[in-house]
Amino acid sequence: MTGYRVSSKILVDQDCMHRLREAVEPGPVLILTHENPDPDALASGKALSSLFKIAWGISSDLVYSGIISRAENKAMLNLLTPEWVNQEELSEVSSYSAIALVDSQPGAGNNNLPEGLIPRVVVDHHYPLRKELKQSEFVDVRLDMDSTSSMTYQYLEAANIVPDEILATSIFYGIHADTNGLSRGGSSIDQAIYLKLLELVNKEILAQVEQARLPREYFSAFTRGLEAACIYGEVVVCDLGIMHRPDFVAEMADLLIRLEGTSAALCFGSHDTDIFISLRTLDPEVDAGILVQKIILPPGKAGGHGTIAGGRIPYKPGKASRVSTQITVRFLEVMGEKQQGKRLLE
Repeated sequence: MTGYRVSSKILVDQDCMHRLREAVEPGPVLILTHENPDPDALASGKALSSLFKIAWGISSDLVYSGIISRAENKAMLNLLTPEWVNQEELSEVSSYSAIALVDSQPGAGNNNLPEGLIPRVVVDHHYPLRKELKQSEFVDVRLDMDSTSSMTYQYLEAANIVPDEILATSIFYGIHADTNGLSRGGSSIDQAIYLKLLELVNKEILAQVEQARLPREYFSAFTRGLEAACIYGEVVVCDLGIMHRPDFVAEMADLLIRLEGTSAALCFGSHDTDIFISLRTLDPEVDAGILVQKIILPPGKAGGHGTIAGGRIPYKPGKASRVSTQITVRFLEVMGEKQQGKRLLE
């Protein structure tokens, strides 16, 4: 591995940029991210693609798998990052000089990299560090950063590229979504970049993304989630059952962590043949990425950072209820909660 892993306290230098360029030349580059990508993934991929094109004249294709169904994320895709193309199974991989993976890692189980195919470039900020990283040419995984968007912005800055208002708005919203407007984590570098980009964003488009219209099924799903939520001492568990979309667990967890007296919220539900998990914590000393590793059931995969984590577990037909029970039991054991659960809406 000729790349590097650095602390967010170390700025991206020209040696780093040289090694990144060597890893992707001559192009084109295939840029991938995790399934069901969020704003941070969409923005960081677009920023990396812009760097390749503007700084080095290297073309790239942005490809994601899964679905983008959260209203804000769909609005971002359409208004800010339309370059991303959905492709469930990768085709013609051999036509690219390199694969770059952003906001995910090989071996994480949350991307559509074919087994045995290792990307030359990995840019991420999630725990844990996967052993497959040793095979990549350029690795930048910073566990003390709170968004991959901030990391890719640093590459632009090192190349003296000032993002236009669409790219600036994309990166800004990527940081905003992963840090909840800097109220949830946010390293000093995330904060500095966020405030710097605030002057460059298109506020009209940003408002359209943040205030994206919601379908009726969204409110029905939230009602069912609130009815299913149970309080165990200082933690909340919500089994959503069958979900209309996999990323709904994250929205539910974002809401329930705000419940008075709550230190952690775990939400999960099934979609197709997987159970998706989303974890939120309040204590900055309790890393959600480490915590979720103690909860996940094999052969499931999970990751996270700071106060946010998520994962998914494949299950056999008819076994969803059993797996859900095991998840709840493991979570309560890890959190040391022994109280009987009581419904949130009694």
